Amino acid sequence: MKKIIITSLFFLITNYSLLIDNCLSQWVVQNSGTNANLYDIEFINRYTGWALGDGGIIIKTTNGGINWFNVPNPSIIGGGILSSIFPVDSMYCYVSGAHDIILKTTNGGSNWIEIHNGNPNGGTYNGVHFLNRDTGWFCGSTFVLRTTNGGISFDTASTPSFTSDIYFRNFNEGLYCTGGKVYKSTNSGMNWFDTNVPIGWLYEFRKISVVNNQYVSIAGGTSPYYRSTDFGTTWLVLDSIHSYPPSVLQGIAFSSVNTGYAGGSYGYLYKTTNGGYNWYRQNTGTDQRFWGSIYCYNDSIIWGCGGAGKIMFTTTGGEWLLDVNNNYEGVISDFELQNNYPNPFNSTTKIIYKINKDDRYKLELFNITGKKIETLFDKYIKRGEYEINYNANNLSSGIYFIKLSSNANNKAIKIILNK
Repeated sequence: MKKIIITSLFFLITNYSLLIDNCLSQWVVQNSGTNANLYDIEFINRYTGWALGDGGIIIKTTNGGINWFNVPNPSIIGGGILSSIFPVDSMYCYVSGAHDIILKTTNGGSNWIEIHNGNPNGGTYNGVHFLNRDTGWFCGSTFVLRTTNGGISFDTASTPSFTSDIYFRNFNEGLYCTGGKVYKSTNSGMNWFDTNVPIGWLYEFRKISVVNNQYVSIAGGTSPYYRSTDFGTTWLVLDSIHSYPPSVLQGIAFSSVNTGYAGGSYGYLYKTTNGGYNWYRQNTGTDQRFWGSIYCYNDSIIWGCGGAGKIMFTTTGGEWLLDVNNNYEGVISDFELQNNYPNPFNSTTKIIYKINKDDRYKLELFNITGKKIETLFDKYIKRGEYEINYNANNLSSGIYFIKLSSNANNKAIKIILNK
């Protein structure tokens, strides 16, 4: 009898572990304890993180989101919207939001200081970024505030437009995003100039993601997606996120140079593993609430927050909605681009593609940082199967991407040159 009980317990424990592992292999819902819309989520390590949103709500976890608890703060009294949070470390944290409110805690949220008084008729501080406990920036409706003493005093600089998010890679160089534009400062935020993202005022850029203080990613509407490999000096336009119905992208975050996530309306979430050349929708269940913000601890451990208290989490980088090699979400593509052969290759490789619809097509080569090396062709092509032999004698060994695109679709494959 004892042996049967032990065996049964082992069976239950084993299957429970398998159940947990299976759940964590996808996106799972965490109980935020609130129904308020959440607009930002940030972590300082694997277990300690914050989220905030409507009604002055701030919540915190110290166990990786297994439990979230409400953090009382002065903004709850006014019930205003909190837009952005920046935890500097386990003790210092800054919060910005509507009615010109800026909050600060120096003891992990037990007590809060209103370092900028709320104004019922004031604007909104949408973004905040700090380099350390004392030096940071807040971006508001048409201005940026800078502090070098933890909010005791501020320097104010006007901006050409309203501001949505802000990031500084050092004391002098920073970026902020707005409606279809990204502005840059080289003098600590006191002056700003347009980086000329090639789009115009079509989309509202809401979040900036920066990796290694160099690779900048940004998105607004369904497509395109914009990437800079030189901190906003030049921009690469990738028409690579395709969604129907169109999904406005509100949150974007990269965990490394090549792996990133973008989420928006209708509960749609997309992932790339090749620097944005291809995005595929993630399997997040039937949740339709919007994604407001995404935080990547690494390529596998990700959190996201959004509408009506939504917090979702994965420990394995999520799961594709369909197989990554299938046509996007079952839509018949204008073309099919096969993997090159051989791959890796020494100097010459064969690229095979099939055209399903008469149209204009473009085949381009990019390096691993996203810089275009050359255009192999840009022409009108009739239906049929084609192949070309690509000679890479003028290139150095490394990883490259071949991208085939039409007016409606695009696909990229990774090629490895090994001389």
